[in-house]
Amino acid sequence: MIKADAQKRIEKLKEEIWKLNKAYFIENKSPVSEDVRDALKQELIALETQYPDLVTADSPTQRIGAPLDGRLPKVRHLTPKESLSDAFNHAELEDWVVQMKRALGSEDATFEFLCELKIDGLNISLLYEKKNDHFELLRAVTRGNGTEGENVTHTVRTIEAIPLHLEPKDAANLPEYMEISGEVYMPKEALAAVNSTLPESDRFANPRNAAAGSVRQLDPSVTADRDLRIFCYGLNKDAADAMGLATQKEIMDTLHALGIPTERSLQLCTSLKEAESMYEQYQKKRDALPYDIDGLVLKINDRRMQFDLGSTAKAPRWARAYKFPAEQKTAQILDIQLQVGRTGAITPVAILTPTHLAGTTVTRATLHNEDEIIRLDVRIGDTVVVQKAGDIIPEVVEVLLNLRPEESRPFHFPLHCPSCNSPLQRPEGEAVHRCPGTNCAAVLQEKIEHLISRYAFNIDGLGKETIEVLLERGLVSDMADIFFLTYEDLMDLPLFKERKTENILSALHKAKKVPLDRFLFALGIRHIGRETAELIARRIEWPTKDLTVEEQENLGAQTSLFGASSKRVTVHGIAMNDICRTLQKLKEEELSVIDGIGPRVAQSLLEWIAEEDNRALLHKFENAGVLALQPEGAATQQIFTGKVFVLTGSMPALSRDDATKMIKDRGGKVSGSVSKKTDYVLLGENAGSKYDKAKELGIPTIDEKEFLSMIA
Repeated sequence: MIKADAQKRIEKLKEEIWKLNKAYFIENKSPVSEDVRDALKQELIALETQYPDLVTADSPTQRIGAPLDGRLPKVRHLTPKESLSDAFNHAELEDWVVQMKRALGSEDATFEFLCELKIDGLNISLLYEKKNDHFELLRAVTRGNGTEGENVTHTVRTIEAIPLHLEPKDAANLPEYMEISGEVYMPKEALAAVNSTLPESDRFANPRNAAAGSVRQLDPSVTADRDLRIFCYGLNKDAADAMGLATQKEIMDTLHALGIPTERSLQLCTSLKEAESMYEQYQKKRDALPYDIDGLVLKINDRRMQFDLGSTAKAPRWARAYKFPAEQKTAQILDIQLQVGRTGAITPVAILTPTHLAGTTVTRATLHNEDEIIRLDVRIGDTVVVQKAGDIIPEVVEVLLNLRPEESRPFHFPLHCPSCNSPLQRPEGEAVHRCPGTNCAAVLQEKIEHLISRYAFNIDGLGKETIEVLLERGLVSDMADIFFLTYEDLMDLPLFKERKTENILSALHKAKKVPLDRFLFALGIRHIGRETAELIARRIEWPTKDLTVEEQENLGAQTSLFGASSKRVTVHGIAMNDICRTLQKLKEEELSVIDGIGPRVAQSLLEWIAEEDNRALLHKFENAGVLALQPEGAATQQIFTGKVFVLTGSMPALSRDDATKMIKDRGGKVSGSVSKKTDYVLLGENAGSKYDKAKELGIPTIDEKEFLSMIA
């Protein structure tokens, strides 16, 4: 076949294979046998082998790329990814409806819900880029922390159900990018097939773990051999607006028409009663479905109403995940042990006979605190009902008294710490006992494990057992000591060899330059989680400056003889001493006005820095060469501190997310409803009832141009 004819044939083959894939993966039809599809694909491979210059990126043969040789790269999402708030019963759904009516300022508001099955898989964003009259798949990214995720394009491209190009109507008038949200999953039969090829120790516990593990493979050929699928459910606002899609249902129908796989059991419900009926229906038949679901997702169908409702710091106000009750099993309590946390919190843990629960084998379950033990009357030897709280943490929820052994006795909560024997304290108004011991080895162990964890300093190689040995040998006495470890210290540890030692020393040295929000989180201050640490890092004015640091280039065995070779480099960051001084100057009222902080967090932070030992710890980090890097946007002047904005209507240039970020970056708060506490209402076109409410209350209104002049 001459080249010109081959080119025509290749185009026809690509088109036909795509049609067959669409019928098979999206429409659940099989117009031809699997052998026919394979034959067409083999013909295409043969022609592309003969004429390699005719191979294009959208060819079905190009779904498998080259293996990666390291960790998956991080990439920022086009739009931030939000989590869904959960509801576990009908009363919580009713509360949600009340909250939405309050946010809209209308007790008479009515809602239409689009109810979708909640697929238990791995969240993925597909980014398509405009190329003349069509869109091509640019990349696929995991949810990650919502702002950035892992680039898994090399494996996601192997999923045949995902089109490599899209041809929407009037593509020329659409934005440059279409970002489509979805859930990659593995069918139950596919999981059984994969596990049959793996040794028992490597088998996946459930389809979700299998999907996540398959997508995160470095070698895409491994992923290609596994039957992964995807269901999509979301489209970025700019693309949906440009297409004129007024409802969530229209988004789903448009995705389906474009050849994007969508779960078609979705239903429009005009009341919670209808949604409840669908929930009960699928709760009964979930086990018969070919894929795992863990509930329904209820979304307000009207996109304009979605816009007016907006989002909290974590989740959209217009959606709820209505979760099925946690799977419950029974187990016998073999022992009750106390677990010491990094803040000194003492958590009683039931040691169980192994039981398979929600896809994993469970041998431990939390009993929460002394009050819960008394309420349940839990005893060693009892047979108990265990479930996973939020499908994550195993907990004891009931004692089966008829199965209680005659010799059982009530469990009495110990008076002393199981690690350091310090008398336990239970602060007034709290349910948790705490160890006050400043030198408690168990607390320090937890603190160091937290310090090196993924969202803190992210240091690989120092596992739980290694930290235990370091503590036993007196090589570390606080969190900062890990940065003073030497080659000789590590080489003397069990199972440590030269390569492992050098890798850990290198990781420790690289970790010394850490983003400020990660550093604050790493300190393990009570009530300060990842999001709160980021707020503190961004909202407080930190003194940054150019700092000269040593970049070591040789951390191996020669270090002990000749010293590490190094070079001096300049880094723009925040010194530990400056962090200490800044925190000491803060007042509780300054912190409490920051949206998302509040008096409890403010008090905890100020109590922490007031402790002399904690200030000494910061100085020790300074001596170790640790410095903090300012997060993106943290230097922005806080001109909106204490101000509350309400956004309504669509603006010519700014998206709602853009405007919200600009306000929050400058210290302001965005509310979903107009009240006397509102300072400004930012108006777009078709402002609606919020504009009327602002006029009624005398709240200042501004348009996009005025808003941009305020932040110029």
